[in-house]
Amino acid sequence: MFDAHNIRKYTSAGARDWMEWSGISLCDVVNEDEAPEAKLGAVGFLRAPKGSTSSFEFPYDEVLVVTMGTCIIRSKDKLITAMQGDVLYLPARISGTFEAVEAVELVYVASSPYGEANREIKASLLATARYRLEA
Repeated sequence: MFDAHNIRKYTSAGARDWMEWSGISLCDVVNEDEAPEAKLGAVGFLRAPKGSTSSFEFPYDEVLVVTMGTCIIRSKDKLITAMQGDVLYLPARISGTFEAVEAVELVYVASSPYGEANREIKASLLATARYRLEA
């Protein structure tokens, strides 16, 4: 359970309830729906095997911190390559694609509030995603 009054540590190894979509695994470790006192939309981990791709367009700002590997973000006429230690800022309502040039792990931070628009997106994702419990 989330406790807003204590410092918490999360690791990708300890993360549970991974969701798989388009060959990419995601796991929220903090999210506004389950812990509204967190004041963040979501914080979580992403794992993408080499060659995996996914399209995106979020109704909220998102920051990606690459912790392993190399990925490419394409949006409009821009192509950005990011590797370990790089931080990417994705403004709300910008569309694009993510591609793992090699196996990638990253931390994502989504701004708050998620609001009703994101609850609809989340429900749509959950309807089509596969969940697995990590031991």
